[in-house]
Amino acid sequence: MSLHRSTSVLAAGIALTFLIGLLLPAWAEEVDKGKIPAVHLAQSCKTLPWGSPGWVAQEAMACMNNKEKVIWIDTRPESFFKQGSVRNALVLLFDKSSAKDNALTRETLEAAIKSAGLTKDTAKIAFFCQGPECYRSYNASYVAVKQWGFKPENAIWFRAGYPLLVKEIQADAKLKRKAAAYLTDEAVANL
Repeated sequence: MSLHRSTSVLAAGIALTFLIGLLLPAWAEEVDKGKIPAVHLAQSCKTLPWGSPGWVAQEAMACMNNKEKVIWIDTRPESFFKQGSVRNALVLLFDKSSAKDNALTRETLEAAIKSAGLTKDTAKIAFFCQGPECYRSYNASYVAVKQWGFKPENAIWFRAGYPLLVKEIQADAKLKRKAAAYLTDEAVANL
C-alpha cells in the first residue's frame, strides 16, 4: 500500500472515530444521575432519539389549558410529591428499569391508562421529575417506548419538570392567579 493511500485510510479512520464520538451522546439509552446528554437538555431538542417529544413549561401549560387528556406521571420520590406536584399527577417513582424500588412499571402504567378510560395506543403520558437534569423522567420516557412498546409521540418527556413549572407560574401574576389549574393544592399553598 502506498504512503498516500495509507495516510488517506488513517485520516478517514480518525474522522470516523471523531464523528462517532460526537454522535454517541445522541444515541438512545437509559442514563445515570447527571448523565443526560447536553444535546437532549437543550430547549431546541424537541424530539429525543427514540421519538419522544421534550416539553418545556409553556407546552405543558398549553396542554392543560386545552384540557387535553394527559396522564401526568411524577417519577420523583413520594416525599417530593407531597410538597407539591402537577395537578392530577400520579406519583410513580422511577429510576432505571433495573431498579428494584420502581413504582412505575408497565403494569402500573397500563392500570393508570385503563383507570383514565384510555388505551395504550391513545393515551398521552407526560413523565416529569425535578427539572431538566433529573434523569428519572428521561429514563421513564425511554423505557415506555423502547421496552414497553408505547408510541414515541405519546410518551412525553416533560423536560422542564415540576420546579421550572412552578418558577414559570411564580414569575407571571396572571399565571399565579390560575395556579390551581396547573398545580396541586400543596404546591399552590407554597407559592
